[in-house]
Amino acid sequence: MIRPYSKIRSSLAPDPGVIQVLTLGLMLMLSLNGGAMAAEVPLRAFTASYDLTRSGMNLGITKLSLEPVKELWRWRLSTRARGFYSMFIRKKPYAETTFSHNHDQVRLQQIVIADENDKDKYESASFDWQSGQMRVTRKGKHASVALTTGVYDYQSIHLLAAAMQLQDLENVTVKFYRKGKLADSSLIYLGEGSVKIGGKDIVARIYEQTIDGSKTRVKYFYDPKNPLLPLLIERRRAGDPLSTLKLRKVEWRS
Repeated sequence: MIRPYSKIRSSLAPDPGVIQVLTLGLMLMLSLNGGAMAAEVPLRAFTASYDLTRSGMNLGITKLSLEPVKELWRWRLSTRARGFYSMFIRKKPYAETTFSHNHDQVRLQQIVIADENDKDKYESASFDWQSGQMRVTRKGKHASVALTTGVYDYQSIHLLAAAMQLQDLENVTVKFYRKGKLADSSLIYLGEGSVKIGGKDIVARIYEQTIDGSKTRVKYFYDPKNPLLPLLIERRRAGDPLSTLKLRKVEWRS
């Protein structure tokens, strides 16, 4: 059963005692470049839906999920236009990120980006950590990129934000997957703010992400008691209107 987030927040918040024990066991993973970071972030499966807005117009519904798949975990993100806009917006974007989560180490295994209505939009990246290679397929072309440190993307970035909260870090720079390449990306903690979800104001931790070579800035708002679940995501590219994803409902699974 799916229930409004505002009604289930208190009953499903992680036990503070568990968080304290996990926090004591956190470690920094030092890469060859000394910039990668991971932590023992407690994972819990969920499916959440968001209102997608652009310039204040409600364009559609986005679904975000996290679930275990055998020995791995998988993020999934999909968007569908709604109402009037479904008549004109034919795009059905989909993204999937699979990763391993072992103690203090998070490693991406595969990224898939696609559109059900456009086969040319297919993109994938597979990670071979033993050989230190990332193999990419994008726009029909294949490439291989060397791996020297941990990598994040637009879905696994939630793991990084949760790790920063547990370790009380304010600024972390990592390698970030974007358009078939790896770029330096910084995630900065901006402080706390208020987000209205289900008619209630929730105090949220706010992070801002920047990526080298990109004019886009992304802000993430998280409930400190459920750090993997974004309450609100604001995305703005220089000169473009603001796009947002705002939480509607969430279903937690044990």
